[in-house]
Amino acid sequence: MPVTRAGRIVRIVPNISKIVAATDFSEDSSLALGYAEDLAHKFGAELVILHVDQPLAPVMASPDLGPAMDLGAMSRIAEEQRIIAQRELDKIVQRLRDQGLKSRSLLKVGSPFLEIIHAAKTENADLVVLGTHGRTGLAHVLMGSVAERVVQKCHAPVLTVRHPDRKFKHPLDK
Repeated sequence: MPVTRAGRIVRIVPNISKIVAATDFSEDSSLALGYAEDLAHKFGAELVILHVDQPLAPVMASPDLGPAMDLGAMSRIAEEQRIIAQRELDKIVQRLRDQGLKSRSLLKVGSPFLEIIHAAKTENADLVVLGTHGRTGLAHVLMGSVAERVVQKCHAPVLTVRHPDRKFKHPLDK
């Protein structure tokens, strides 16, 4: 934020010492992670690689269709998802450490936008980096974009990275 001193505008250079980079392991979030890596190198910042695993929504089956949901099976599937996600996080962190970056992983379960905001706050992040992705139509209207919500609610600056193949189309354009 510019500050005025003796009639001159003085720019304050941000000190970025910790970056939370959110990933869903997609191509879009990998691109955003590349930006986070570059910034971490430039500022000598620590990278916290965050993945948020959304809990499985319970599926209610009609008694006419057979037995109701198997909570044990759902629990096992959710645990397997988390194990796979942690392995992916570990690979990313190891690659970053091999490049000389201080980094660690963080796996959370819950609503992605809430967990990203919470992690940014508890980690005392100076910057949050995440990709934008193509939730469109009714899902976007009902739930909104994770990136959009993080930008609106996060205490820290947020860098969103749009994949170059995701062209912006203005709603009024035909």
